[in-house]
Amino acid sequence: MTDTSPIGLDLEQQLDNVLSFITQPNSNSHSDTKADTPDNTVNKALYYLKNEQPPLAAKWMRLAAMAGNHRAQFYMGLFFIKGQGVPQSVFHGAVWLSLASSQGYDPATSALTDLRKHISTKRFQDAKCYAATLYEQIHQQQFKHLIPKAP
Repeated sequence: MTDTSPIGLDLEQQLDNVLSFITQPNSNSHSDTKADTPDNTVNKALYYLKNEQPPLAAKWMRLAAMAGNHRAQFYMGLFFIKGQGVPQSVFHGAVWLSLASSQGYDPATSALTDLRKHISTKRFQDAKCYAATLYEQIHQQQFKHLIPKAP
């Protein structure tokens, strides 16, 4: 099903543009030293998306998003809006876009502004609350090694 609404076309074009840029062969192939970085995980996800494997793309993108990568969080929002590899959900799209936007990622802020027209105020506020909870989970996971253990 193709979304022909203005937001659908803009987000789809934006994702296509990024896919063509990101999935170009990289001339800097430095072995496995950076293999597990969130940026490499995002690139792996975009590779799977470009090769028409949305479920794998969503799996890898979520890993990067949960590692705190704001670009991956932005893409997770787009995945949910378009229903690529995940169930289509404007609400969950708003959650991930809110999370990326709260960290100053301008493309997410712009997409969230466009998306705002397609979601009720209550659902939008609920999405922001859920994004705040997700933010806490991500940062607790990232910084758990700094939290002293109880005796």
